This record gives sequence, structure tokens and C-alpha cells, in this order.
Amino acid sequence: LLLMLVVMAMLVWALGLRRRPRAVLAALSAAALLWLGWSVGPHVTRVSSDLAGAATPTAVAGVSWEPWSEARQAELLAAGRPVFVDFTAAWCVTCQYNKRTTLSDEGVLADFGERQVALLRADWTRRDPQITAELARLGRNGVPVYALYKNGQPTVVLSEILSVEEVRATLASL
Repeated sequence: LLLMLVVMAMLVWALGLRRRPRAVLAALSAAALLWLGWSVGPHVTRVSSDLAGAATPTAVAGVSWEPWSEARQAELLAAGRPVFVDFTAAWCVTCQYNKRTTLSDEGVLADFGERQVALLRADWTRRDPQITAELARLGRNGVPVYALYKNGQPTVVLSEILSVEEVRATLASL
């Protein structure tokens, strides 16, 4: 991909030249750019389609995530279930990393299932005011935030870069 950018820069430079060298260099640059696109393109699209099909937390161990709402969280807590909330956003790189690693780990998902922890995902991509208010209650002003709620106990806020060990240890304390 870097080579493609260099060839594109060469093409732009060649178009600024005069007469014959301009046409020759522009044609060579365009041909090189087309060849690189043809040879590299399938590899780039294959990698992105592999990532799109990667295991997500909802597909492993029969555990499913629900959209967060204050009402749903209160309902689950009133029913006596602990609630784990993933405050996330599509543009948050750390959030996406944690989703693909720790929150997709089979051991972590099995622990959630064994302890009947309800999983809620608060998507802050568009800065939902309700989510902003909940983040403020937790003393945070951005994502990622991972919180474990249980009636009669203080809310546990986990670190921003989750580890399997941290989540499993927190769940073991329930």
C-alpha cells in the first residue's frame, strides 16, 4: 500500500512536467498503479472480509449482548441479576480491541453465563445523552468504560484496556 502511495505521488509529479517526459512518466506511473492495485487488492479485501467474519461476543458460548438503556439495567438489577455494561463507540479503537480479545474470550463468556450476568452494550458512537449521564455518574467522560453492577454492592469499574484475568477475577468476586 505504501508503494501505491509512492507511485501515485510520482504520477502527480509527472503530470507537472512538460512535454514528452510528462507523457512517458505519467503512462508508466499509471500502469504501475494499475498493476499494484490488481496484485494487492485481493489481499486487502480478503483480510477485511476475514475480520468481518471473526467471532463476536454474541456468537460465542450462547451469551448475547443487549442494547443498554437505564430502564433495562434497572429491570435486570431488580430481578437480582448482575449487569456488565460495555460503554463503547464505533470510532474507539481500544473498545474494538477489547471486543475482539477479552470480551470474545470463551472463558470470560463462560463465566458470564455461569454467573447469569446480563450483558448490555452502551453504544456512545453518536454521544447519546443518557449514556453521557451514566458515564458522568461513574466519574468518566469518555469510552471505553466497563462497569459491573450488582444490587447492594458498589459498582465496579474495570480498567480501559481489559485483560481476561481482570474480568474473570472481578466475576469471581460475585
